[in-house]
Amino acid sequence: MLKNQKIAVSEYFYSLQGEGRTTGIPAIFLRLTGCNLMCGGKGVEKDGIMRDGATWICDTIDVWMQGTTLSFPDLVAKLNETTNFVARLKTGVHLVITGGEPLLQQERIVSFLEYLETTYALRPIIEIETNATILPLPALDARVHYWNTSPKLSNSGMFKNQRIDASILQWFSKNPNTMFKFVVTTRKDFIEIQQELIETNWVDSSKIVLMPGADSIEQLLERNQLVAEICIEHQLRMCTRLHVEIWNKLTGV
Repeated sequence: MLKNQKIAVSEYFYSLQGEGRTTGIPAIFLRLTGCNLMCGGKGVEKDGIMRDGATWICDTIDVWMQGTTLSFPDLVAKLNETTNFVARLKTGVHLVITGGEPLLQQERIVSFLEYLETTYALRPIIEIETNATILPLPALDARVHYWNTSPKLSNSGMFKNQRIDASILQWFSKNPNTMFKFVVTTRKDFIEIQQELIETNWVDSSKIVLMPGADSIEQLLERNQLVAEICIEHQLRMCTRLHVEIWNKLTGV
């Protein structure tokens, strides 16, 4: 465990999981500060203009670029006040650790989870949402029930050597707790998934979930149909964006 028991946090809230294989499950979200990618293209965080072939922009840039470093006791106190954190997790509510890219702080995550177990006899159901560019520590993997990996495609505006690491993708592909969630905005995106990730055996197709890239209800309804048609044709799983569908918001719900 780290001697410095602190972690950099951007936001936290209690809601339903809005994406992936656990869509609809009650969950407390803990969003950590920072990311090693900038989906939408380098510079999009400054002016909102997409670059380098991007067709979508990270919907949480404004959140994960800011944050506060908190001690573990202070964080739990705030979480208890706003989400009834410990009591809910003890009844089976999931803890979703997201970002940005949470694995930038994975040693601190391990320490925080150890702190919860030592202090509260709490070992919650953990989901971690990651872009699959950082290899998890064994100590973290041992505590994670669901790896929600979201490798980025060229539609993110990120160069391939920034967003794809074959050895890390293969590690996740072999991990029994992994699902791969891909943001799809056009049929071209799925062709890229097929050619660069499935046919190379970097990603197990049975673990794939396709999700429409959309930041509004109108856009979601439009792209839902496209993604549904691709999933039916190729026998893949689909998820929508539940929080957009219900609240027409991208974060905080």
